[in-house]
Amino acid sequence: MEETYPKLFDCPDYLRGKYCHALCNYRHQTDEEKQAIERYRESFSMRLHSKQSKRFGPVYIIAGPERSGTSWLFNAVRLLLIHEESAFGPGDSYRLNHITKNDLETRLIEACGRPLVVRTMRIPDSDWAEGLDRSGHGYKVFVAHRDLRDVIDDCLTIGWMKHDLGVILSRLKAYMTAYEYWRAMAKGDFRYESIHSEPVEQIKHLARLIGIESTHAEHIASEINSLRPGQAVGPDQVTKMWPAQRVIEASRANGDDEPEKKTDENGNDASTVVVVPEQAKLLESERKKIRDAHSEYHDRYGYV
Repeated sequence: MEETYPKLFDCPDYLRGKYCHALCNYRHQTDEEKQAIERYRESFSMRLHSKQSKRFGPVYIIAGPERSGTSWLFNAVRLLLIHEESAFGPGDSYRLNHITKNDLETRLIEACGRPLVVRTMRIPDSDWAEGLDRSGHGYKVFVAHRDLRDVIDDCLTIGWMKHDLGVILSRLKAYMTAYEYWRAMAKGDFRYESIHSEPVEQIKHLARLIGIESTHAEHIASEINSLRPGQAVGPDQVTKMWPAQRVIEASRANGDDEPEKKTDENGNDASTVVVVPEQAKLLESERKKIRDAHSEYHDRYGYV
């Protein structure tokens, strides 16, 4: 059970203090996570439990498109396993574009009996979960839902999507096909608005679904709220959170050649960042067509 660093799935760029890329499927761990894993490993013999007799730890899948609440869920699960008492210890967290049986089992072996926390957006191989109940502690899926029109408004604002209704409807069709696949097996389906209006209660609910007691829900909610989004080039490697706005890094982009650097209210160099103006949000006619195209989804969740 002894763990050393670096390991097979540690991101080599991240270990060297470099940014890898937006869809990196390697492991990116903070010092806090490594320390929590080390404490768990050192106390493992005292914590030995019959549940841990199986080869694999549990797998927690957080599925769904960006801007729907799934990044919040991913970090809530990740932080619950770090801060709360769990029979399995802190998890290894990943973003996986495509889940396969062999890849998942290799990562479980790497985790040495600890959980996996996986963020995904796509439908996996048909046999991805084969053997998880027999050789491990199975899996739990969590999804989040939000009015699709608001999701698209956010994507247009950030600049992730071309403002073309045909492109939007095509992308939504792919999103919803994957979403419905995962929702059918989900242990919990979280409402985006509730995540933001009552985060502590939602964390407590999530902890119950995972099967652990939540005594640090307020701290975890506060920590999630304070997490920094990613750099201009992509999401934060640990939290998988994207910037709130699309930005372009440019040296002296404002044309100021003065040697004195300008800083924002947080003390960051403000002269090297240019915010791309917001694209126009959906027209009312476009919002109606999106709702009509996915009326069952919107009716299910009460999005009029």
